[in-house]
Parts: sequence; C-alpha cells; structure tokens
Amino acid sequence: MSIRIPIRFITVFGVTTLVALAVGIVFVLGLVSATQNTRLLMSDQAKTLIIAMERDIGLWLRPVHQQADWIAEHVAHHALDIHQLERFDEFMLGALAATDQVAGIALITPDALVRRWHRSSAKAVTADWSNREGIEEWIDTGRQRTEPSWVEPFFTDTIGKTILLHDLPIHGKDGQLLAMLAQIVPIEELSRHMVELSPREGMTPFVLYGSDRVLAHPSLTDEAVLDAPGDSPLIPLSELDDDVLQRIWTPDEEELFFLSNDNQLHTSGAFIRAHERFYVYLYRFIEEYGPTPWIIGAHLNTETYGGAEGDRLMRSLLAGLVVLLVAVVGAFFLGRYITRPVTAIAAAARQVEANELDEIPALPSSRMRELDDAARSFNQMVVDLRERTLIRQTLGQFVPEEVARSLLSDGGRLKTENAMATLLYSDIEGFTRLTETQGSAGVVAILNAYFSDMVEILERHLGVVTQFHGDAILATFNVPIDNPQHARSAILAAREMLGNVQRKAYAHHRLRIRIGIDTGPVVAGAVGAAGRLSYTVYGNSVNLAARLETLNKEFGTRLLISENTARLAGDAIPLRLVGDVEIRGQAKTIKAFTEEES
Repeated sequence: MSIRIPIRFITVFGVTTLVALAVGIVFVLGLVSATQNTRLLMSDQAKTLIIAMERDIGLWLRPVHQQADWIAEHVAHHALDIHQLERFDEFMLGALAATDQVAGIALITPDALVRRWHRSSAKAVTADWSNREGIEEWIDTGRQRTEPSWVEPFFTDTIGKTILLHDLPIHGKDGQLLAMLAQIVPIEELSRHMVELSPREGMTPFVLYGSDRVLAHPSLTDEAVLDAPGDSPLIPLSELDDDVLQRIWTPDEEELFFLSNDNQLHTSGAFIRAHERFYVYLYRFIEEYGPTPWIIGAHLNTETYGGAEGDRLMRSLLAGLVVLLVAVVGAFFLGRYITRPVTAIAAAARQVEANELDEIPALPSSRMRELDDAARSFNQMVVDLRERTLIRQTLGQFVPEEVARSLLSDGGRLKTENAMATLLYSDIEGFTRLTETQGSAGVVAILNAYFSDMVEILERHLGVVTQFHGDAILATFNVPIDNPQHARSAILAAREMLGNVQRKAYAHHRLRIRIGIDTGPVVAGAVGAAGRLSYTVYGNSVNLAARLETLNKEFGTRLLISENTARLAGDAIPLRLVGDVEIRGQAKTIKAFTEEES
C-alpha cells in the first residue's frame, strides 16, 4: 500500500518555510483583496439601501391603493345609497382606522356633492363643490377611466397641508360613474416615514418630485415648515435646509471609483466645504406614482457611513504588518488555517458519498481564493444534489420513480420507447357503493391506505404504476424498468396484492379487488399538451388487461391472466385454464388462466 502523507504535515511544516520567504507578496495580495472586498461591499450596500427604500415606500403607499379597491367595491355594492352619502360614515371611519398614512377620505358624486371623512376629528362633512375650480374636468376624467391614479401634489385648504391625492373612479354595473373616491396623504407623513427608514448614522434619505422640488426629507417633518404653500405646493430644492442635497445636480465626481452606476442606481459625489466632508449621492428614478417621476435616494457622509468599512480595511493592513514581523509563527498558523477547510471538504465529501446530504453543514468561506472557490462550489454542489433529490422525490409523487430519474438524467426530455411489457390492471369491487356510504373524506382515506399498500407491493416486484384512475391501478412490468421476468413478476405481484387485501383492512374497511394481466407490445412515453405532459403506455395489452379484470365477474374469479402472460411465466407458477373468452373488439378468442388453488 502506498504511503499517504497527511496534508496537515505538508501544510504546516512545508508552507512555513515558503511563507517566510513570500510573506511580502501575500501581504500585498491580502491588502488588494481587502480593498476589493470593501469596494464590492460598499457598492452592494448602496444598491441594497436604495432598493430597500423604494420597497418600503411602496409597502407604505400600497395599502392606500388596496384600500381604494376595497372601498370602491363596497360603494358599488351599495350603489342605491350613493345619494345618501351619510350612510357610508361608519364604513369610511373604519377604513381610516386601518391606514394611518391616510388623513382623509372623500366621495364626490357626478353632480359635485362631496362627503368628507377626517381622521383628526373622526367626523364627516358634506359640501357642495360644484363651484370649485377644476372639479368638473376632474369628474369628466373619471367617466373615461377605471384605473386609480396619483394626482400631482397640491396644497388643500381643507386640512391646510400639501398632500398626495390618490383617486379612483367608481362605476356602477351599467358603466355609469357613481362617484370619485379620493384619499389624501399629507406629504409630511411621507417625510416622517423616511426618517424611520434611515438604517445607519450618516445617511439622509430624500424623495424629490422631478429634479427641483422636494417631496420628502427629514427636515420636512415639522408642520410649521409646510403650513404656508407659497408659490408652489412643494418646497424648491434651492430653499431646502440641506446644503448637501442642493449639490446633487452639480457634483464634483459623476462616477465614483468605489461605486458602479447601472441603469437603475445613479451615483455621484461632492465635497461640501461647509462640512469639510465628502458626500456620496445615491438615487434612482420611479415613475409609478403620478405624472412626474419621483427620485428616491440618500446622501451619505463617507466619514460616518463608511467608517466601519474603513476601519475594517485598516485592521487588515495592521494584521498584514503583524504577519510580516512574525512570518514563521504566522505561517505555522496559516498552515493550520489552510488545512482546516481542506479537511472540512474531505469530511463533507465522505458524507456526500454516504448520501447524508441533509446532515452536511455549509462550508465556511475563506480569504484564500482557491479554497473559497472550492467551498462555494462544494456548497453549491450540495445544494444542487439536495434540489435534485427533492425534485426526484417530488416528481416521484406524480410520475414513476424511474421516469423521474430518466427526466433528470436526460435534461428533462423523456424518449418514447417500444417494448414488450406485461400490464396489470386492478379495480376495487363495489367502489361506487362505497363512495355513496363513506363520503368523500372516507373514500380518500380508504384509497390512500389501499394505494400505498398496493404500490409498495408492485414496486417490490419491479412494477411501475403509470396511472391511478378512480379506484383502478394500471401498472407496467419491463417498462420503464427492464425486467426479463416481467410476466412472472406481474403474477407474483397480483398474488400478493390479493393476499394483502384478503388479510388487511384499509381505514377500517375490508375490500375486494379484481385483477387482469396481459403481455404484449406497448408504446411508452410522455403525452399531453405543451407544458403539461403525463407518462403513460399505449397498446392493445392495456385494453386487454382491463377487459380481463372485468371478466372476473363472469367467471367468479379474482385474477385472470392471458395466455401470452401464462406462456412467458412458464411452469414456475401453477395456473389453471378458465376457458376461452371473447374480448370485445378482438376477432379471436383468447385463453384465460387464473391462479391454481392450493
């Protein structure tokens, strides 16, 4: 037997000498790797940050849209009450309780009669808006559309605030406009929500409406700032109390070396002299909340926000210097460090060999490229093996296990094949009466217990169940699993099935079954519609096996076997001739056999 040297010996003692000579190179590579990892980390954090902000704003506004559909359905259902809007008071006040961001709800009829429900007062007010500017045009637009929309922000003296307005035309069954539903969301509420989204110190979130107006900002949570509308319902960017954000469109650097622009995330940076800091701008455009795009983003103080990454990089530098000073000692521990993931991979490989996939822990990542690649590749291989096993097990619940394996091994394609096979067809006697007396739940319990028992028997004899039809089972032998003794296996399986049914009860019920068996050429493959196929077999033997099962009633038998099957089975299984039988659709009679009674 050849001598095998432990990798720990080679790594610890051999690498110690080599690392002592090459530690400088390792140090440089480690520094470059740490810098690259920091760059990728900051880039990923930036993208994740903006995506999370967009998602959270969507989650915050989505209930307004969902509530609009719910209210519209209720109003349309009570269309007869549309001229008595006070009948909706209890429902609307309840709706306000479900959405904190909505300050008020209003229903406006086509004749401009309005009923408003306010969160602050929990009261309803009726008014006539027929003389209000633009109301007729707005109602006319509702007659032409059915979809909701976000209206451009405006200042309303109803609550004395700048608001986002979500409207939805409500139509009756005849297509006529019943009312316009309006929900108002004060923009200060959006600013308050933005403050809650700030995950880390040094980050200031914002939402711009277009490029020069501010929709949400932490400084806009003060109601005093928003009380007076001025010339515009939204504060211009130039008047916002944030000199950092005012530089967003005049950056010092339009492309940052440590952040990559893409089609969705835009980045830039500027040095703000008033703060003696470099700030990074991250933002993206969103066009789903009205006619003007929203710009969702944040500016980051690189000293505060990126401090953790900078500290981590500095620690890597200091660690490299320490390694440089104590090269030999460091190499000794490095050797052990290298050995640990290799031995972990070897141990995990032995678990794969033993098919203990569920017990294999995820291999940890490594700073060494090859070991990290090996760990990631091995982890992915285990995930793929688990998925492959799960897919095979899941497919095995709907198609035969052998068919599932064939699908996986052939890339999802299942070839059609011609074969000489033995078909076994079984059926439960009196099943119709059983369904009438036991009900659906009882019948399902009986069938599940019965099918589980029968499938276990058939698979033990290399039979494959290709179809369950009501209470009937169609099983094949010699396709898709090769079995030279397929005729004999089918008869032995049938004998065991009959014996089990005679001895056992299924869900506390005794059953009686009949079985027919025939052997002949069949075509096996996947048939059906595109995207929805089923594995099955075709051939005269399928019909003949089913017919023989039915003929058991005429001969008072439980098992009928065709002469084709009896001839192939040979003398190993004692059979007796029942007689010549006529098969519907067949020109000739066939000899039918049954099991010899012992």
